[in-house]
Amino acid sequence: MGYVCRRSRLVLTAVIASVWAMSSVIPTMAQETSLDGIIITTTKDEEKAIESLSGASAVSRDRIDDEFQPDDLPSVLSTVPGVTTSVTARDPAIAINIRGLQDFGRVNVLIEGARQNFQRSGHTADGFFYLEPEMVKSIDITRGPSSTLYGSGAIGGVVAFDLLDADDILRDGETYAVRLRTRYGTNGDQRLGSLTGAMKVGNFDVLAQGNIRRDDPYDDGDGNTVTDSGQETDSFLGKARWFVADGHVITASAIKYQSEFIDRPTATTATRRDSTLDNEQFTLGYKFSREDVPLFDFSAKIYRNTTELDQERISDNSIFEPAGSQRDFNLVTDGFDIANTSRFQFSNIKLAFTVGVDGFRDEVTTNDVVGNGDEFTPSGEREVFGSFAQARLSFANGIDLIGALRYDDYKLEGGDTELSGDRISPKVTIGVTPLQGVTFFATYAEGFRAPSVTETLIRGTHPPPVPFELLPNPNLRPEVAKNVEAGVNVAFDGVVTTGDKFRAKIVGFENKVEDFIDGVFNPFAPPNGEFQYENRNNVTIQGVEFEGVYSSEYWFFSFAAEFIQGEDDETGETLTTVGPNKATTTLGLYAFEGKLLYGVRGNFYAGQKDVDVSLQTAGYSTFDLFARYKFNDNATMNVNVDNVFDKDYRQYFNQSDSPGLNARVGLTLRLGG
Repeated sequence: MGYVCRRSRLVLTAVIASVWAMSSVIPTMAQETSLDGIIITTTKDEEKAIESLSGASAVSRDRIDDEFQPDDLPSVLSTVPGVTTSVTARDPAIAINIRGLQDFGRVNVLIEGARQNFQRSGHTADGFFYLEPEMVKSIDITRGPSSTLYGSGAIGGVVAFDLLDADDILRDGETYAVRLRTRYGTNGDQRLGSLTGAMKVGNFDVLAQGNIRRDDPYDDGDGNTVTDSGQETDSFLGKARWFVADGHVITASAIKYQSEFIDRPTATTATRRDSTLDNEQFTLGYKFSREDVPLFDFSAKIYRNTTELDQERISDNSIFEPAGSQRDFNLVTDGFDIANTSRFQFSNIKLAFTVGVDGFRDEVTTNDVVGNGDEFTPSGEREVFGSFAQARLSFANGIDLIGALRYDDYKLEGGDTELSGDRISPKVTIGVTPLQGVTFFATYAEGFRAPSVTETLIRGTHPPPVPFELLPNPNLRPEVAKNVEAGVNVAFDGVVTTGDKFRAKIVGFENKVEDFIDGVFNPFAPPNGEFQYENRNNVTIQGVEFEGVYSSEYWFFSFAAEFIQGEDDETGETLTTVGPNKATTTLGLYAFEGKLLYGVRGNFYAGQKDVDVSLQTAGYSTFDLFARYKFNDNATMNVNVDNVFDKDYRQYFNQSDSPGLNARVGLTLRLGG
């Protein structure tokens, strides 16, 4: 390991020293910053993240390719302030935590507008999704319950993944294009093959993509192989658009994601299961938008998302569940989202009025004849519907006012239990721009989350050697979040040199969640204790987030940080769902008229000590190197070195140590005409 560290230091030193060598290079253009990315999850109206009156961030495909060429999405998401991920080394599933809230839909994750509600209870996160990074066009994130227009339950926030379309492959004047991408990583013998094709005929275009991933078990920073951390994953994306007439677009998309891996409940357990994950998503959408028809900016989408996990036990260390025992978890989510925005102009006042409805139905089916899977993740159905209205007034003197209301209604059924309820959630935002480039904003917003099927219906006995009882709770009340946040957006051009940019967003917040639902274990209940989801005391989560970037023709520097804490209002106990404070810095440099981009990223995490000993993690820092060289418009090479100093660490929320040094090289070839 000493040799690896010495080699890594030499590489890092070379990168930093080359800053001086680039002073004579004259690139052709300045680069867009991450805060210039477009988001819609805050108000359903396209705007730049730096203009949004909320804690919002955007990640573009260019940044994903140039800085990360990722084999997983957590490496990208973890650089966004307020966002953390929970993963397991033995399952490609991803759970997203925003401002200390996750699980059971508290973060509304959307892929092409389709909700991701899959959940399987155990020793990992209670709510996750599957997505191939090569499919992603952009990531749109709104933190906190301020996204009144984007679905029930999003008291933590919204993360929307927009997927590639034909315009991302075709260039002006082309009718077809093919892109081949391949990549190899040294830690775990990671291999990727990706083929994407696009075609345009008249007013119709289509994109198709196939991806193959093969990963062997990886080594941690101490050189220990993390057992069963490999996987075999195949995925497919198809997306078609029909531009029916001026302003009218019909879009259809299909995703198939299949992965095979070995599942283990914890890093130390001997229980192992052969697992096959099959996720299929279908969406159909219609949109009308035209500048000369301001009364109608209409969108409608329907979707079906099916996730099935089949498992067969391959370890034989239990007389209660012998090898060969099978179980499966299935979730079908059907949903829709319809909205329209009308725009009016009254002298120096602009009004945008948005109304809409959305809803989804979850059908959970679990089969486990021998084991306890169907007890931890019970079968059941849940229906959630909502309607919303929002008005945004923009005055010529730099003042914006937003008022919104959302009505949610839910119904849950399973066994002999039935729950229902409804609520109206308000939102008020004010933004003031006292001078060009500086905007102050403040928001009060409420959010509403209905109990999930598992939280309500869980029933049975935990398997030996600790056979405590699992109790349902038909009296669960919905969670209500009441969030206050304030911030400032700063956007200046031409700060030091012509063409440079400075963008920054600072947000402070306090989110009080009433009737917070949490798993409670009573060790004194006879005979061996009891576990039940209960409405515990109200909890308060508060913090500060910062995101800033300076970009010039020669180089850029970005900084993102979060300082968040959460506790039970009555007991004062720290919430275990709130991760440690963190910061990320990135320095990038351009050379050879922009053909070469290279840089270094630092990731800094505080320790998490105010939780149970079994969850505690030490503070750590890691460094990553990245480089991208464009030989021409059709050939690009990427080189990344992750965890360059081979640091041994475990990220909070995760059960296994994270990967050690991993060098990756990728090649992208393209042909079009």
